[in-house]
Amino acid sequence: MSSAVRAIAIRSVGLVTVATLGLSSAALAAGSVDELTELNLRAWAGETELLDEVYAPEGVHTATFYDRTNEYTGPAEIDIVAGSGTIEPIGPRIDLPAAEGEWRWVSFASLGGGTACLFRAVDGQMTRHDCILPEYSYGGRSAVGLADAESSAAIDEIMQRMDGSWGRGTSVERLAEVYAPDAVHTARYLNKTRSYTGPEEIIAVAGMGGDVRPVGERVDFEAPEGELAWGQVADIAGGSVCIFRAVDGMITRHDCVLPISG
Repeated sequence: MSSAVRAIAIRSVGLVTVATLGLSSAALAAGSVDELTELNLRAWAGETELLDEVYAPEGVHTATFYDRTNEYTGPAEIDIVAGSGTIEPIGPRIDLPAAEGEWRWVSFASLGGGTACLFRAVDGQMTRHDCILPEYSYGGRSAVGLADAESSAAIDEIMQRMDGSWGRGTSVERLAEVYAPDAVHTARYLNKTRSYTGPEEIIAVAGMGGDVRPVGERVDFEAPEGELAWGQVADIAGGSVCIFRAVDGMITRHDCVLPISG
């Protein structure tokens, strides 16, 4: 075979390979958020062979606990934690505005005492899957259901007191009406976590911008006697999610995930 013919043959094989890979990639992509979330639930329930369909090759999953963030990049690393147990969604999925070709949404799960996750997908595969859990990494809170009407009413009262406590013009005294003296607020960004303790530190971020507006429905979780727990999506950075814990009517934890670098 002449060198020219050989070159053409090699080029032809390369084109076929590229075309095949392109078709495979397209075949792997989900056609809707509903389809992608269903595949993800199946993958985490044991069908880990689906992870290559669910996550982009460089897709990132993070799990932020009170004491640390665990990060996994790509389906092979995510396989380390996926398949460890069924994820049971609780409450509504909340879809967020997204650019063309992207999907963004928040979902809540019963595991770990009430967990929230913020998702981003591009071309039908997840590129980010960031979760926040209301426990330490060595903990192990039981799965929970939705709160009863009495607990939801108590959360309503806290949220009414919280209204207006974030935004320009707030004060330490205003925050102290809703946050316990040793309350912890954390903000998990794409690249770091920032933490603030007590109204005196929380004021540094609470007074920076305008009012924080909720997006979608609040999700109220079951909690131990004397506690309250809930999750809420906010309009910060195009859509962020926070989970809260309260004791004796005062917020003790306020942990958030934001889709931006800090």
